[in-house]
Amino acid sequence: MRGLKWLVELHNRTPLFVKVLGANGFFIVTGALGGYAIARFGLTGNDVLLFIAAGLIFTLVVNFALLRVAFDPLFRLHSVIEAVRSGEFTARSPQIPGDPDVSRLTEAFNLMLDRLNEYRQSVSSQILRALEDERKRIARELHDETSQALTSIIIAQEMVEQGLPEGDPLRERVRFAREYTLRTLEEIRRLTFDLRPSILDDLGLVPAIRWYLKNRLAADGLRITLDVAPEAEEVRLPEETEITLFRIVQEALTNVRKHSRATEVTVRIWLTPGRLHARVADNGIGFSTEEAFHADARGRGLGLLGMRERAALVRGANLRVESEPGRGSVVEVEVPIGG
Repeated sequence: MRGLKWLVELHNRTPLFVKVLGANGFFIVTGALGGYAIARFGLTGNDVLLFIAAGLIFTLVVNFALLRVAFDPLFRLHSVIEAVRSGEFTARSPQIPGDPDVSRLTEAFNLMLDRLNEYRQSVSSQILRALEDERKRIARELHDETSQALTSIIIAQEMVEQGLPEGDPLRERVRFAREYTLRTLEEIRRLTFDLRPSILDDLGLVPAIRWYLKNRLAADGLRITLDVAPEAEEVRLPEETEITLFRIVQEALTNVRKHSRATEVTVRIWLTPGRLHARVADNGIGFSTEEAFHADARGRGLGLLGMRERAALVRGANLRVESEPGRGSVVEVEVPIGG
């Protein structure tokens, strides 16, 4: 046992270059010993061919094993590269003890990933913050200017309608125009909420989600269940965290409306020590999560990618998406209550 432990420690301490050199040296030495054995024992004919074949197979197997062990740290590094390539930006290569060359390479690779991830999050944060600011500005203008102007038009139409005699064809036309203007005003109010829900700023996450379910999903004929733990009703989070949570829930519900063909959707909000959870589950057709996290040229998958990008901006947040074709889907996000 001690001898085996010593060999393992020696292997870990040996640089990769020396391991490869040793494996190839073994191949050369084995070939030389084989030639010596042929000459020493006077092998001829089929015996020579059999001896060479056996020696070659043995040498290749041993050499393969030695090289496989020597390059194992690089294979691990390659698996991390593939994970990052597929979107797992938090994947890191474990430190390989002993080998100084591979340890330096692993450390430099992980440091590069950390810096790239910080830069990506910084840029994403700036983009999303600018997007939310622009949404807020447009929503305010729609509310303060467009909505007020439409309200004035509706009042004027109502006054004209009341001033016309019953049975006048013009009165019917004015009434139709007023109803159309009312519908337009209602659509602008819905658009304003989608751009920047003022109820989120004023009352918080739960009232905003409750309003969204009632006014945006109920009309689609879905059976909606909202399950909010009593202790989660009054929880307020930092502004960016609340808008991030709301946007993730909103995007998940939009996916339910547009793509899932679901008849039921459940939104659950609850607390665990130090964390707030939000979960959206439906009984729709489901999808392949592996394919969904790769947006194609037509933009499919951008919603899930956007949710993941938003969740990454909140320190300590976790996003989980579970789905299979034919088995519905679950989107769950959790954030620390402290921010």
